[in-house]
Amino acid sequence: MVNGYFDSVKYEGDFYFYLFELANFSVLAFFLIILYKLQYLSVNSLIVWTGIFFSPFLFNYFLFSPLLFPDQFQYAGEVMSLKSTGESIQNIQAEIVANNNSLAAFSFVPGSMHTVNFSAGILGWAPIPNYMTVTSLAFANKFFLFLLFLWLRKFFSNENHLLLLFLVPSLVLYSSLSLRDNLVIIFSVLFLLQMLRGRYIISLFLLYPLLHLKIQMFAFLSIYYVGRLIFQAHKSYIGFGILILALLSAAILLDDAVLLTLNSYRYGFAAENLDLGNGLTNYAAWGLYGAEIQDSLTMHSIPEVIYLSLLGLPKLLLVPLPWNWTTVFYPLQSLESVGIVVLFSWVVIKNNLIRNQEFLFLLFVLICALMVYSLLLFNVGTFVRYRFTLVYPFLLATFFIAEHLQSLEKK
Repeated sequence: MVNGYFDSVKYEGDFYFYLFELANFSVLAFFLIILYKLQYLSVNSLIVWTGIFFSPFLFNYFLFSPLLFPDQFQYAGEVMSLKSTGESIQNIQAEIVANNNSLAAFSFVPGSMHTVNFSAGILGWAPIPNYMTVTSLAFANKFFLFLLFLWLRKFFSNENHLLLLFLVPSLVLYSSLSLRDNLVIIFSVLFLLQMLRGRYIISLFLLYPLLHLKIQMFAFLSIYYVGRLIFQAHKSYIGFGILILALLSAAILLDDAVLLTLNSYRYGFAAENLDLGNGLTNYAAWGLYGAEIQDSLTMHSIPEVIYLSLLGLPKLLLVPLPWNWTTVFYPLQSLESVGIVVLFSWVVIKNNLIRNQEFLFLLFVLICALMVYSLLLFNVGTFVRYRFTLVYPFLLATFFIAEHLQSLEKK
């Protein structure tokens, strides 16, 4: 069943909302029970994944309003439009604009619709019976996340350890919403693990969806792909050094383009978060006072970019800090931030990965990506999401390297 009238029929937490989504949960739970009966899953996996599949009921309309993550309505509306009419909302909105000759009718952010359309196209493949409410895509996200778990099982000797990695609170939260973050994580994990297995052609195909899902992840992982394939930075310190010099040289030679891009993103994120407390919307305030603020945000050289990014790196790793706590989720996410840093450090120390060049190159790419994000940290809520979407795939890849080293020691 598909809600072809999503814009006017929202089922805002009423009886029908739970009826439709209970059907989606039941199908996923039934699939889980079949795999358990076939002895493909342990009883621990059965219990944990039943809870993970149920978690979408705990967020939208129960713990918070779905308007806390308003992008969900774009993704849900797009899936339902594609399934009910075969057309993208972008096409529908464009027709309204053409008919009314008014740009005001186009309600989506320019350039964002392709990402929504691409994500919706993938989420629409999930074999769930109902696409009726804003939470339906959350069950689609759960289905794809479970497929990732099934694939990862063959690389981890202890299934319970893998289960714990799928119980990280942010992963449970973001996969319980109708957003693209879950897809970004899945494709990033698949890409990194296939790269670590030396599957370069498959990895290239897995890299392509990220070009449409999240251009930043595509850029960061492309550095890893090129560095590993061409410079052999994962096993040659000379190649690693040449790659670093090449990146620095390119940044200096193309400094105008690099600075323009980074400064534009800084202005955009700063404008989105601007609140002067005078009743103006953020963009209206930016229109009045943006020129003055822009001067203080502008970076003028590559050394300044590197300095500011290193300065902001610790803050990015630990946000939300206590003075940022404005919702009940922030203290929990703050604890999770510290927990992920501790877990990451524990894996590295326990397995002596600091001497493993494969890991060092992986860590280098992660730090470069975090440095870029640290320059754009104006909205804490947004960058808690961005940071987790970036860090989690690298965390799983680190566990994969540690697992591989342990299996070699046993042999």
